[in-house]
Amino acid sequence: MLEAVSARPVRAFVPAASSSMQRTSHRPAPPAAAGQAAAAAPAGRRGSVAAAAAAPSAAAPAPILPEVPAGTKNVVVLGGTGRVGASTAAALAAAVPSARLSLAGRSDESFREAVARRPELSAASPLRCDIDDPSSLAAALKGADLVVHAAGPFQRRSDCTVLEAAIAAGVPYMDVCDDTEYSQRAKALHAKAQAAGVPAITTGGIYPGVSNVMAAHMISLNGGEYNEDGSYAEQPPEGAPRPKRLLYSYFTAGTGGAGPTIMETTLLLAGEDVVAYKDGKRVALPPVSNKRMVDFGAGVGRRSVYLYNLPEVTSGHQVFGVPNVSARFGTFPDPWNWGMVAAARLLPKSVLSDRQQTRGVARALDPLVRSVDGLVGEKVAMLVEVEYDNDKTAAALYVHPRLSEAVGTCTAAFAWCMLAGQTQPGVWFPEERGALGDRRALLGAASQGAARFLVNRPPWSLETEPVQLGLGFYL
Repeated sequence: MLEAVSARPVRAFVPAASSSMQRTSHRPAPPAAAGQAAAAAPAGRRGSVAAAAAAPSAAAPAPILPEVPAGTKNVVVLGGTGRVGASTAAALAAAVPSARLSLAGRSDESFREAVARRPELSAASPLRCDIDDPSSLAAALKGADLVVHAAGPFQRRSDCTVLEAAIAAGVPYMDVCDDTEYSQRAKALHAKAQAAGVPAITTGGIYPGVSNVMAAHMISLNGGEYNEDGSYAEQPPEGAPRPKRLLYSYFTAGTGGAGPTIMETTLLLAGEDVVAYKDGKRVALPPVSNKRMVDFGAGVGRRSVYLYNLPEVTSGHQVFGVPNVSARFGTFPDPWNWGMVAAARLLPKSVLSDRQQTRGVARALDPLVRSVDGLVGEKVAMLVEVEYDNDKTAAALYVHPRLSEAVGTCTAAFAWCMLAGQTQPGVWFPEERGALGDRRALLGAASQGAARFLVNRPPWSLETEPVQLGLGFYL
């Protein structure tokens, strides 16, 4: 079922079609057809692991969804009245009906507004909490089976108070951090969490998060790092291909319906030098630079993406040992990208590093942004590409029509897996083995509602309109 490319054919992970996938006019080809196309194109424009393999004969596996032990689970969602937190809580309520959800915020009014936006949260409980107040945090975590930290942005924070409070209280923890420095500080608490028997995941969510697991799954598939039952092999086979380049590319239309927080986060990132890895060396590059055109396939098409300082670059280099790693993000319409390029070049770093000032700019722009969002929608896409030392490439693609739903589904997938006991004690990045006992469970849960979700495919097969030149060659 999970096979090493050096010895046997590689099978693509394709979750069974959800109702959303059945409705879309651009749903992926059946596995047999996709496999036949791959086998017919061994010498395409770019080599790929999947293109070099024989077609799989089995039908696409159904999503492997985690089972949560019986009994009520108390889940505290910090930032639960915000757009990311409320979306996560709604997805978790649907996935784990036995969960008792507490939506933590600073006011009862924000809770009422969250329930008004999402009536499915009417059974949740309001919880007053200030994450900067240790006593308030301790009270909020009392009796919890899991705390989900979605009270961003995480940029420019100099502490990990929520994680430390969770470790002290013995409560499993996950966050949706998208900041490199914060994630590394969280990781530094690994031994402390392990000694306390507390499982924790940092940078869980849609990206980083699911994108990290997509990369890890492809690397493990093609490196022979799985046993037949999906468990981790102790030793990969000798001579298995190893990754030499890892590229993360992300796209959202407008702000993806996530409100001013995503604008604030993007402005803060525009003030950070980008960490990337080239030939094994850490390099610093200007933010919002090195534009690349990426084809996200049917329904999204070719989009401009730019370098940003994202935590999966550093963790990917650390965990996988990949010598070349970078991450890019872009939005639509293109003037928003041009505006971020201008902000990164023209605004003083003192402005872009100040959370209060960036919050003010984000809120001032919010009415204009929302008016444009209404026209362009909130589609989200992720493309992860892994190039191996045998010059073959594998790719994974995720497309969802609504970021506001996708971010909740993906974040809830991590919470679901943690409630199912899949995470070992310690602080883990999503791509590490200790984070997930079975990565297929996370990917199966995260794929629900996606328009396209394909893993370990030849890159050309994911593009908008691959052009066949004949004799198995594609343009």
